[in-house]
Amino acid sequence: RGGVAGGRKAKGGGGGGFGALLEPRLLRLLCLVVALQALQQLSGINAVVYYTPTVLKEAGVPRLFASVGLDENAASLAATALAYAPRLPAMLATISLMDRLGRRSLLLRFIPLMALSHLALAASLLHMASASSALPAAAAVVALCGYGVAFSLSLGPIPNILTSELFPMRARAAAMSVSLAAQFVCNTAVGAGFPALRASLGSGGVFFAFAAVCAAGWLVTAVAVPETKGRALEDDGGEGKTKAS
Repeated sequence: RGGVAGGRKAKGGGGGGFGALLEPRLLRLLCLVVALQALQQLSGINAVVYYTPTVLKEAGVPRLFASVGLDENAASLAATALAYAPRLPAMLATISLMDRLGRRSLLLRFIPLMALSHLALAASLLHMASASSALPAAAAVVALCGYGVAFSLSLGPIPNILTSELFPMRARAAAMSVSLAAQFVCNTAVGAGFPALRASLGSGGVFFAFAAVCAAGWLVTAVAVPETKGRALEDDGGEGKTKAS
């Protein structure tokens, strides 16, 4: 009986639970997935989700709907629905793209689009005051569409998927708990802090900052994120290692 237990422990590479996360290799992986969860939230997703109507109103979106008789609030809500519409097909496409292209590849391809969308939105907000046309407002709606699609194809689902694939079974639940806790803390910080940042930096300045976070996320991915395409969830022996694609 003791031999079987010892064999199982050896096969798993050590103890399980939160204690396993202190092993040097797993601790490095934990730091990586926590960083990805933080970058996911600090890239501005919940500032966008919570404050889209407010931001679009500031970008002058009511001008786009003036001809159909919508007031400011109704126009902002209509533009919000329009901006979010492409996210559902993007989320569905992610399922097949992750298996075809790989997790790391999607991050490297679409995080730059997130950054460009933030830059376009920031520019729209900064130029709105001097604009005589509805072009900045239209650009803001397109930028939010692009950001939502790119997020759904990259930093939205992939940090959680990487957490489940990088860790062995004996440490997976503990790693998911820690990474989701980091996500929740950063989510709360962005949601609560956005109004103060907007008052201090202006909406344009905040979205420039979100673009910088996206650039940092791309660098972290390029330097530290391994590819896990084709890796079995039950694989306990190759912690942090992946099968050849």
